[in-house]
Amino acid sequence: MSMANETKNLTEKDDTNFFIRFVKYFIPWKGDSIGEIFRKAVFVGSVFLFAFSVNELTDFLKSDEAELNYAQEIVKYEPDFDSITYDNVSDSSSQEESSSQNSAPEKVEPVKKEHKLQDWAKELLERNDEVVGWIKIPGFVNENGEEYINFPVLQHVSDDPSIGNNYYLTRNIDKQYYESGSIYADCMVPITLESQADNITIYGHHMRRLGTSFTHLAEYKDGVDFLKKYPVIEFNTIYDSGERYVIIGCFVAAADDSQDDIPIFDYWRYRNFNDTDRTFDNWIANVRKQSWYSCDVVCDPDDDYITLSTCSNEVAEMRWVIVAKKMTVDDNLDLIVKSYKERPDQDIYFPRCWRNVWGNNKKYLGWSY
Repeated sequence: MSMANETKNLTEKDDTNFFIRFVKYFIPWKGDSIGEIFRKAVFVGSVFLFAFSVNELTDFLKSDEAELNYAQEIVKYEPDFDSITYDNVSDSSSQEESSSQNSAPEKVEPVKKEHKLQDWAKELLERNDEVVGWIKIPGFVNENGEEYINFPVLQHVSDDPSIGNNYYLTRNIDKQYYESGSIYADCMVPITLESQADNITIYGHHMRRLGTSFTHLAEYKDGVDFLKKYPVIEFNTIYDSGERYVIIGCFVAAADDSQDDIPIFDYWRYRNFNDTDRTFDNWIANVRKQSWYSCDVVCDPDDDYITLSTCSNEVAEMRWVIVAKKMTVDDNLDLIVKSYKERPDQDIYFPRCWRNVWGNNKKYLGWSY
């Protein structure tokens, strides 16, 4: 009896090797109870899910790194406008001599820049003959001193915007798939040696945390002090050099009529101001009505303009828009910057879809939002 009590709770020793015992502990095995089978199945599933997630995360990070590396590789084509000289510009010594000989020297005429295919564009055109320009916001740099906005501009000309304006949406300058896409000009009015649109809309993605393309344009929502730091956009077609545009408006815009109570401001359709349906007066009035900031820039229908367009993620399917005018000899940048003012929220027109979320108020959630 006593011997039976001593031995009744003993189990048979498992003499199989350690590897088999290890596998049997984690993998469903013949003779397992239902509870054991369920536990092991959950464990196996978790292992597979973890491995899949790690693989996806690795691919994701590699893709991000590849996008950033590619963007930096393209920057090598950036034009050096500071080194460009023009034939009709007198050197400083001749100007000093003229000044010394005349108590009241004549007014120096503005530099005349020859409108022709620029040398800086030729290597880019060899890579892609749809390159039409270069855009940059000088001084707006990351911790490595690299400009956030510093890209070639492409244009896939088409009478159908759904084709032309979507072509570079997810393609790079080499026409290969690229999540960040390219910076590209509106397809409807070709940029040529002979002509271009009065107002060129230039598109780019908002890539959130990745920060490529036009993502950092969102920082102009941060307030008028940011605008005063970076008021100038350098944009040159492949036929120009050294052109600068000064910002005249920044606003959120609806992209579809269903997003507002009134016909939306379809800023992207204002191309040439001789269009009787979309006049300059109507365009500039809407820019000023919706802009978060005011300024004293004199705007004329004979001036050239660019409109930068990207997503505004504070409200789904909205756009963040920055409008700038090509500077002339009559524009004084210091005075323009001093004139920038924050407009009161109640004076700004916000589309209904924005008001439904944020009320009649500006909102900035950070560039990566």
